[in-house]
Amino acid sequence: MKNYQVSTALKCNNLLGECCFWYSKENSLIWTDIEGKAIWKLNEDNQSFKFNLPDRAGFILPRKKEGFVIGFPKFIAISNQDFSSFKKICDVEVNIKETRINDAKVDPYGGIVFGTYNEDPDKINRKPIANLYRLAPDLSLTHLLSNITVSNGLAFSQKDNIMYFADTPTGRIQKFSYSHDFKKLSELDSNMIFNDVGEPDSATLDKDDNYWSARVRGKCVICIDTNNSKIIEKIDLPTNTPTCVTFGNSDLSSLYVTSLRADPVNDSADGNLYKIKTWARGSEQLLADF
Repeated sequence: MKNYQVSTALKCNNLLGECCFWYSKENSLIWTDIEGKAIWKLNEDNQSFKFNLPDRAGFILPRKKEGFVIGFPKFIAISNQDFSSFKKICDVEVNIKETRINDAKVDPYGGIVFGTYNEDPDKINRKPIANLYRLAPDLSLTHLLSNITVSNGLAFSQKDNIMYFADTPTGRIQKFSYSHDFKKLSELDSNMIFNDVGEPDSATLDKDDNYWSARVRGKCVICIDTNNSKIIEKIDLPTNTPTCVTFGNSDLSSLYVTSLRADPVNDSADGNLYKIKTWARGSEQLLADF
């Protein structure tokens, strides 16, 4: 394993930074601060922009058309480019008061796969009542998985129909094959459990299908060879709570990492955005076909 230089890309003091992606249309990194009710942008000139939202956004993803798709706690909406207007397109779990929308990714067919999160503060006794869904380009909603507590770790291989997913408290990263319409989802053999390096939060795949996982409460990002389920890189971070990773910049060789602020008063490193130059290359961000 190599030694990496980790730099602070932005001292943004997010309460819960998540769902980062590189937006090539604007040469910018975009992410959400869920608990801060805001969207952030950082361009290649290191200029940052903050957009306040009416509610918490578990995810933000780009569209083929103008604007973005945003996952508010109980519904999904389309926003305009400057986040000043929102159009609801799908309600989610309105009858389950404990859950909210969480992690999401655009799939290779233009839909969005997203999961929910049980927000019960009693983390020891909270129940797996969250779920995983797919919202298709025609806005039909398909239920994919149940018995989940915290949906995370979504990533799609662009070489074949393989999807990765993690239910954070279990520590397990699962691997699935799927049909183009997601009517058939089959779990494949995988042994990606690494309890000695924190828990799996959000993730991304590089061009070689290596799986890069932010390890919340693990103070690191790990890279997993998906062919043999072995860790091939471990990058230590200044923050104990990395939450999401993505490749960015024009050559997609810089790994960006968001984080959460576990202690809003005393944590100076947690909640910031980090940047790591790597040997890997990411893939172009997929666009939702809504």
